[in-house]
Amino acid sequence: MKVLGFSGSPRTNGNTELLLKEFLRGAKDAGAETELIQMKKVRFDPCISCNRCYKTGRCEVKDHFQPVLDKILEADHIVIASPIYFMALSAWIKIMMDRCQCLWARKYVLKDPVPVERDGLVRKGVFISTAGSTVKKAFDGAKFSLKYFFDAIGVTYYKDLCYLDVDEMGAIKKHPAALKEAYDAGVELVKGE
Repeated sequence: MKVLGFSGSPRTNGNTELLLKEFLRGAKDAGAETELIQMKKVRFDPCISCNRCYKTGRCEVKDHFQPVLDKILEADHIVIASPIYFMALSAWIKIMMDRCQCLWARKYVLKDPVPVERDGLVRKGVFISTAGSTVKKAFDGAKFSLKYFFDAIGVTYYKDLCYLDVDEMGAIKKHPAALKEAYDAGVELVKGE
């Protein structure tokens, strides 16, 4: 089983990335193969709406996104970790999601969706986030976007771990339970199968 985690944080070891690393550590300790991709290190352009994917089901723009797309297709579970900016996902995650328009096209135009289930295993998606805000609805827009993103890439929205009032670098370490909850959720994702 492979669990693929995407960090959308602009900060290495930022709050969401620390949570993601704990989640992946839990998944690995439970027996999964894990991989972390820091999206800030992947250089690719936004979707250019060329619609060539409507014929092929693949993004035809050649850049460093192609290996990311292959990893999405190979993974059993996907974890998206992004801080909240202006009540939305970070730019790195949003650009990646937009480039997955090819998988939307594959599902809805070509009628050849990425299977949600493989060999009896349901592919699951997890959302991990922090927000400096204390507004209770701070994560609603991101959750709504991810619900449809996960649907397009053949993943079931499984769980989210979202923490308000976490802004300063490393502030998540002061939260009484967040890192343990992330670790336990990683274990649960793998063992719960």
